[in-house]
Amino acid sequence: MCGIAGLVAPDLSAPERLERVRAMVHRLRHRGPSGEALWDGGECALGIARLAIVAPREPVRVLESETGDVVGVANGEIYNHRAIEHDLRARGHRLVPGPDTALLPHLYEERSQDFPEVLDGMFAVALWDRTTRTLTLARDRAGEKPLFVAASGRRFAFASEPGALLSLPWVSRDPSPAGLARYLVHGCLAGEDSAFAALRQLPPAHVLTLKDGQERMRRYWRPWDTLVHGDEPPARAGGMDALVESTSEALAAAVASRVPAEVPFGVFLSGGVDSGLVAVLAARVWRRPFPTFSMKLDHRGYDEAPLARRVARSVRSRHHEVVMGPREGEEAFATWGAGMDHPLGDPSLLPTWLLARYASRIVPVVLTGEGGDELFAGYPTYLGHRHAGLADRLPRPVANLLLHWARRLRPRHHHVTIAHMVERFLSVRGLSPFERHLAWFGTARSDEALAFLAPDLRRQVEREAPLEHARHLERVLGDMELMCDGRAPGLTAYQLLDFETYLPGDLLTKVDRCTMAHGLESRAPFLRAALVEFALGLPEHARLRGTSGKWVLKRAAAGLLPPEILRRRKQGFSPPFSAWARGPLRGLVLDALSPDRIAAGGVLDASQVTPLLRAHLDGREDRGRTLWALLSLQSWAEHWVQGARPAPERFAAEKLELSRN
Repeated sequence: MCGIAGLVAPDLSAPERLERVRAMVHRLRHRGPSGEALWDGGECALGIARLAIVAPREPVRVLESETGDVVGVANGEIYNHRAIEHDLRARGHRLVPGPDTALLPHLYEERSQDFPEVLDGMFAVALWDRTTRTLTLARDRAGEKPLFVAASGRRFAFASEPGALLSLPWVSRDPSPAGLARYLVHGCLAGEDSAFAALRQLPPAHVLTLKDGQERMRRYWRPWDTLVHGDEPPARAGGMDALVESTSEALAAAVASRVPAEVPFGVFLSGGVDSGLVAVLAARVWRRPFPTFSMKLDHRGYDEAPLARRVARSVRSRHHEVVMGPREGEEAFATWGAGMDHPLGDPSLLPTWLLARYASRIVPVVLTGEGGDELFAGYPTYLGHRHAGLADRLPRPVANLLLHWARRLRPRHHHVTIAHMVERFLSVRGLSPFERHLAWFGTARSDEALAFLAPDLRRQVEREAPLEHARHLERVLGDMELMCDGRAPGLTAYQLLDFETYLPGDLLTKVDRCTMAHGLESRAPFLRAALVEFALGLPEHARLRGTSGKWVLKRAAAGLLPPEILRRRKQGFSPPFSAWARGPLRGLVLDALSPDRIAAGGVLDASQVTPLLRAHLDGREDRGRTLWALLSLQSWAEHWVQGARPAPERFAAEKLELSRN
């Protein structure tokens, strides 16, 4: 793992380019504590801060081909590097000892911009072809490793994080109105979106080339292609027993490919099926104890630590628990969450950051369970779509009465109860399928998202912009005949919506930023491309059967995991922010979202935020996720758009609230 940066600027001198790249790399040193390297070839300068995992004793340097005609930097891991190295040597390439990414310039010489297609890994890569004066950027298929770009006149820059690009004096910090509107719908920034108007992300599975100031971008892999091209997907062959066996084999191969051979590793255990399977299958490969890490949330209804302990005992791991209560949550927010250079509307950022901080003191690599729910249909929303028509057919008075009682009976100590589900189920009556999914899964509906924006930003956003990602995917899947007008979308369409937006924009961003903040590498076995294609090729009834999501995965896990883990309802790795906002963190939330601070931040409209805040604090609605998304956005604006401000008196807003009442 590393932090990478670069600058194409023919109008600057070599010392000027290097100094600008040096400043960017300096802001990325938390990603690469093993050392840094810089290079300038005239017109283009590159830099890297390296976290050494493969070949850790090799000195830090940029990557070069034999002739030096292709030079590059890379962030990530290439898991099939030995097979590729063998092939390259057979073709006459001379590979010097070094990290797994050292093969990339040689592979580029063989395959040009098609080189990512043969890589099994997580990566963000930048290669400069000195003979053609072409910069090529590439990002892994699922989006595990980030890459941001900024173009200004003849200058083009890239970096692993937005904050590094903002060290360039010509890069504006103005917010992106449309990007923030979509952030408020999704709770994250997906696709090309950035919170800054001057920046954009290279989307997952894309290659961008820059030559003579002209950009070209193409997608080299799409998870749905195997569903619409060629023969019947292999996952559909055979009966159910054969599908279970094939699932076991595909997952075991994926986990084995991600277990590092060079350095110690651990596993993040949440108490769920996905991380539990990763731990069990990793133990079969490693055959000796390794550490596992879980979060004990100090709140009724949220603590999965006992189940994580069961799995840890079964694999004989050296188990570690990190306890998180409101005090630790406030510390994580003040120390890390409030200062992030991109907002993220997911409060599970807090326990993830704390867990990564602890694990980084023990191991350099952790395996995680990200991707299992998207691939094997583990979210309750997938089942909800099958019965959404019932809510639409209910007479409005009946639906309103049921919604009223669901809100009255909703317990405040837990976020996954029957009352919560009924409330969410009935609150989306009449919405289109993808809008309904985003209303269940995201943070705000499109009209509400626009209303939250400050008036100056709101006026710059077209009315359909908040739903642009969903509408684009609807068109793509329609062209592929995976969605048809007049018919309800199938399960796969909703899974692909999550794979394209929530997975890279939220989950993978969260894990990358929280682990790399501490120089810790994370690996997600479920996101191996072969396993992604296999899982999405399974028959729908193997993924969602009756009321059971992950049906085939749970069958494959039978005998490997405790039965109570397989039977339990999905909970999710999230702190009780809704309850904390009404209790121990009430003062923090009230102060951060006070009208004066919102006005100073310049991105939100206090006249819209305050009523939602009041409804949540009074218990009339449960809008904890939306509240967190607004808190994250407001904090980002204060730190990165308007500049740093002194920390407020901790409970000043609580006093203000009492005076108003």
